[in-house]
Amino acid sequence: MVQLLKKLMPKKVEECTQDKIYITKYWHSFILINFFDKTILFDPFFGSNAPDNFEAAEKLEITKEAIPKLDAIFISHEHFDHFDKGAVEFLAKRDNCPVIAPSLVTNQLDLENSQKRTIKIDDKIKVANMDVIVVPAQHPQSQYSVGFLLKYQEKDIYFAGDTYDQNIDVKVDIAILPCGGVFTMDIFEFVAFARKTEPKVTIPMHYNTFSLIKTNMDKLKERASEKLKNTKLIVLDNCKKTEIKI
Repeated sequence: MVQLLKKLMPKKVEECTQDKIYITKYWHSFILINFFDKTILFDPFFGSNAPDNFEAAEKLEITKEAIPKLDAIFISHEHFDHFDKGAVEFLAKRDNCPVIAPSLVTNQLDLENSQKRTIKIDDKIKVANMDVIVVPAQHPQSQYSVGFLLKYQEKDIYFAGDTYDQNIDVKVDIAILPCGGVFTMDIFEFVAFARKTEPKVTIPMHYNTFSLIKTNMDKLKERASEKLKNTKLIVLDNCKKTEIKI
């Protein structure tokens, strides 16, 4: 029986060496990071909870059951395309991992209180031995939207959530930023923000999922090549993983 249970349990993605991080963009702002020996998920969205007027222009090719075993789930805000309630509850219960999110999210979750980590802007917390700072996001369509700064093993990752370009001093190794415009920064603001903060690597998200945020990624690559001298741009296809050595 024990051996059978082990086979049925989701596997962790491969652990990174001391200078490698693996990042998978599943869809939209739905990001998995293997941060050395930690596996964390941001803003899961599988599409089933989308309103009728938000028909997806792209197809998601993974199920919640196929997501690797998680150490933590981070939710930036309450909107449907960042917070799939059913999937979050399934994954958190399956892996007995915490969900870190604003109260508008955690108040909706059918989880043990010990798994719900309600946060607010400027909080500094520790999650799965990672240092986390909760930072503001400029997203007026949300009642309360945040971003996350994570530090682990002397490496820093910034997950911006939904935000317009803002005056925030972010010095990190990896910045994951929206670029679709309409509800967030567009490709020009994306490049301007990366140029200002100079992360070693930047990864775009929140584009092309819906017709409203259709984005010319070739134009982004061209502009990044011209303007970003100290930052590497990595554009990930859906459900594709990249290995980052920093």
